[in-house]
Amino acid sequence: MRDEDGKYTSPEDKQIGSEMEELLGLYLHSLREQKSGTSDSTIDTRQREVRYWLSFCEANSIDPLAAETPDVRGYLQSITDLADTTIDSYYRSVQSFYSIVRNDQASDRLELANGHPCDGDSGINLKDDYGVHANTSEYQRQHSLSPSEIDGVRERSDKVLALKPEKVQELFNHIPGKEEETRLRNEIAVRLNWYTGCRSIEIERMEIENIDWEQCRINVRSAKLKPEEHPDLIRRNVHFPERFKFQLRRWCFRVRHSFSSSVEPEEGKILCTTHSDQMDKQRINDIVKESARNAGIQRPLRPVDPGPNETVDEWFVTTHRIRRSAISHWVNDCEEIDLHQARRLAGHAKIQQTMEYVEDDDDQLAEDYQRAMGNK
Repeated sequence: MRDEDGKYTSPEDKQIGSEMEELLGLYLHSLREQKSGTSDSTIDTRQREVRYWLSFCEANSIDPLAAETPDVRGYLQSITDLADTTIDSYYRSVQSFYSIVRNDQASDRLELANGHPCDGDSGINLKDDYGVHANTSEYQRQHSLSPSEIDGVRERSDKVLALKPEKVQELFNHIPGKEEETRLRNEIAVRLNWYTGCRSIEIERMEIENIDWEQCRINVRSAKLKPEEHPDLIRRNVHFPERFKFQLRRWCFRVRHSFSSSVEPEEGKILCTTHSDQMDKQRINDIVKESARNAGIQRPLRPVDPGPNETVDEWFVTTHRIRRSAISHWVNDCEEIDLHQARRLAGHAKIQQTMEYVEDDDDQLAEDYQRAMGNK
């Protein structure tokens, strides 16, 4: 029901009654029939987010099949505290519900009394009406928005969502581990992830013998490329700050062999466990995720708003997120590293892959152009 001021209310538990559940089921069945190629992940998203819409309708005594444009606007107004990408996704699910219902030819119940309330003729514009910029550069958004506003962005999104360098630094202060040696090993893992921008499996394979202590670099084997296709990139050098050298040497030459009974002193994989000479990539990823939880910057991505009995399929901060953040930092914040150098550091086969991380800055372009042409 509406509150005392006549405004729409948003239910807290997002549960729906049996009739709404039946309607949701009919919609999902029709969705699969009309769009047989729809992925399971999209079906899961539509099921969850249409349930939110039906819950809103039920709480405000709205018949979903007779809803009008003002009802949809009321729903959007009730979720304006969410991230832009989340609002955009929720709205697309509502649009999907009405598009599928409108085109259904099989179920007698799926009939709209007042037509599609949020099609192209409805006049709803997320950008103009609610300031929702769903297509804004994700790197730029993360550099201007708070951590609480990043919910709903998928790990495998085409857009680059990066942690700010100062946020990554917080991970170093919240490393998990009961013993000092364990915390040191775990910190080495997280720092290698950030400093080198390597994938977790590449970090897993790093060997002490491949560290060039003079140049502060490590030679690693690519986890993605094939030797016959990219012989020049199948192995590449990744670098770490000189200030990290002391901590890394301490682990490799003083602590590591006493920490694990399974390693040989001063040789073998950099990262190990107490009972294995190699730490697997999943454990490295778990350490990064746990550090983020300890730092208070971890967020679930899928599902966006998990219930008490739901399992989180994707987390925001992972080794892959740190890799993407490192590459974003190199190409956007580091004048000393050019695009081709960033490509080699990242191990990208094509420069276009690295270009995806570039944040456009027209003002900086104008200034750099004038300087290049000798006008400044």
